[in-house]
Amino acid sequence: MLKIKSAFQSYNFKKSGIFEVVNIAEAKNQFITTWGNFGQQWGINKPMGQIHALLLISSEPLCTLQIMDKLQISSGNANTNVRALVNLGLLYKVRVLKDRKEYFKAEKDIEIISKILNNERKKREFDPLIISLLKIDKNISNTPQTKEFKKIVKKISSFVSKTDRNMNKIFENIS
Repeated sequence: MLKIKSAFQSYNFKKSGIFEVVNIAEAKNQFITTWGNFGQQWGINKPMGQIHALLLISSEPLCTLQIMDKLQISSGNANTNVRALVNLGLLYKVRVLKDRKEYFKAEKDIEIISKILNNERKKREFDPLIISLLKIDKNISNTPQTKEFKKIVKKISSFVSKTDRNMNKIFENIS
């Protein structure tokens, strides 16, 4: 962490043009774009990330029509991704008095969001890798020719399992 901090501090942001003065609408659009792009790395698709970002920065719940309008996405895309975000626990349905439409609000606690995204990443990346490595290890006979291969597979499996346990410990201690 110290290396990252010092590299961050030594970066010349003024010369890079990163800190341009923008209005709030531009800043919000940049945030939605950035969150959508990074969402792909967290295991959610770009429109899901953009929808979550929009609702994350929205002070009021939004209906699907408002989401479609603000993000310029189709109703199918909006509905599918809103449902997926609700299933993940990143969005919640909320009632708006005297309105029959469904409205949605984002989970705004970054620690809860991090836990949810970590669990999704674990399901998508760590669990299948651990299972695959265990199958490989179990299905190879113990011969002199396979000894080195099995040793490498076990080391990788051990490392991935340890990393998985450590990530779980980190997120268990949050909230």
